[in-house]
Amino acid sequence: MDEFLALSSLLTGLPALRSINALSVENRMARDYLRLMKEQFGPGFDELLVIYRSATAAPDPLAALLQDARFKDAVATAARQLVTLWLLSQYSSDNKPPDQDGGFFEKGFAWSEVKSHPIGFSHFNYGYWAAKP
Repeated sequence: MDEFLALSSLLTGLPALRSINALSVENRMARDYLRLMKEQFGPGFDELLVIYRSATAAPDPLAALLQDARFKDAVATAARQLVTLWLLSQYSSDNKPPDQDGGFFEKGFAWSEVKSHPIGFSHFNYGYWAAKP
């Protein structure tokens, strides 16, 4: 799990993924996303992990990962899908726009990064939009 979270952090640029509490919703997300990546993108995801392992020794692991000759086709697709899962909790089984639910849309990291709430989901009371932020 630690390796998956470290890879996820590297690809998304979200340092919070490196220190997820074992009892948190994010930990459940990580378990579900890891399972989903293995099921949906198995060979490409497995190769992405192999490339990641070799890239961690480089001064710039992200650059090493992206510049590796094996980072193409199924590997690149798995990397894109992993980023989309963490940001929007969505994925697609091919190279079209995401159309599958990862199960945690309202917890996607995109929303906190843009300081917003998910589309169609809010904890605020009705009419909150009338007051400027």
